[in-house]
Amino acid sequence: MIVREARKADLNAICQLSNEINEDHYLHMPHDFVKPDGSNRDEPYWLGFMSMDNSAVFVTEDNGVLTGAVAVSVSTSAPYPFLTSRPRGHVATIVVAESYRGRGLGRELMSAAEAYAKEKGAEDIKLEVMAFNSDALDFYRELGYGNFSFRLSKSLP
Repeated sequence: MIVREARKADLNAICQLSNEINEDHYLHMPHDFVKPDGSNRDEPYWLGFMSMDNSAVFVTEDNGVLTGAVAVSVSTSAPYPFLTSRPRGHVATIVVAESYRGRGLGRELMSAAEAYAKEKGAEDIKLEVMAFNSDALDFYRELGYGNFSFRLSKSLP
């Protein structure tokens, strides 16, 4: 198993992995997430991380088969004048193929994302977890992630 930076030639496989996580999100939150159709509709999303400065996509590969992917970015601009302006890492998406879960690939991908963010000067790294995804929340806590804020939602009548 190797971890490496993604290439454009990986986009089809990355999109298929993305469809797995999108299906899970859609099943739990159909009002917010579009049902995956098996296509590469997320290609512009992943390509954006591969193309922008201070962002990257890393993949895990097993004998030529992509088994996981993570998108990471580092931003130095503060979105609000009351926040300190310093480099902050952000994990936008991580997915490991269902058939490869439980083998440490998520840890390897997160390690690559954290190393990238640190290399780009980030002092910390943040991510968002959907409330239904208790397995992911447990995983991130095992890696040392803690609460930063709570994002709440309410349906309006």
